[in-house]
Amino acid sequence: MSFLEQLQQLPSESLDHFFREGKEASYTAGSWLPGAAEGFAGIRLIQEGSVHVFASVDGETLPVSCYDSGEALGIRSFLRPENQPALRWQAAEDCVVYELNADETRHLLSNAPAAGPIREIFELSAHLRNLDILMAIHPLFQTLPEKARHKLFREANPIALTPGQMLIQKDQGNESLYFIYNGGVDIINDNQVVAHRSAGEIIGEVSTLGFAPTADVRSTGWTDVLAFDRQSILAACEGNQAFSAKLSSFGFGGF
Repeated sequence: MSFLEQLQQLPSESLDHFFREGKEASYTAGSWLPGAAEGFAGIRLIQEGSVHVFASVDGETLPVSCYDSGEALGIRSFLRPENQPALRWQAAEDCVVYELNADETRHLLSNAPAAGPIREIFELSAHLRNLDILMAIHPLFQTLPEKARHKLFREANPIALTPGQMLIQKDQGNESLYFIYNGGVDIINDNQVVAHRSAGEIIGEVSTLGFAPTADVRSTGWTDVLAFDRQSILAACEGNQAFSAKLSSFGFGGF
């Protein structure tokens, strides 16, 4: 469900409140939408057209995705400005966006009673965008074209692990690849911790490639992972040789 579709499920007064604060702006294809460096730290709703999203990582600009009409831009940056990496937006075609600057966005989120439901949508959007970006800059998922990576992202299932909970058990097999986005896990063999994986890393490479798990995997605390089932991973490998090769390289010596 797009950001706009979520807004449209709110009571009419909340929707009216959202569209009372900002104004429309138009951008031509190829132009960069102003960001924090240009003095804009608010949010945008794409009304017509589409926008490329880029992340700046270690001085390199990497493509993250292309968002279409109905999607929002800048929410993660507004709510989580401390999160890396910095983002840039470029019009993929002539587009029209609805913009709220930083002051208008703060007013929107503080003006009761409409603020609460809108903030919930903002928080969910920021969370999903953060996962999207984390996947886009990971060496494995980075090898996928944008559309293939987004398809894989949409098919993933989030799993919340409690402290000490088993994610993979050596004697029970495993059918998923896991991307850790919060917390961490211990790799255990013969009752000994032999390795650790933390946020931004993957686990389950070996079993995703069709081999039995070589160790147990246990959460070290409150941990959140995205689970990609084996069939989704194999489908992503088809026609994406770079992804398949990178997955194999991760699987070599993995768990």
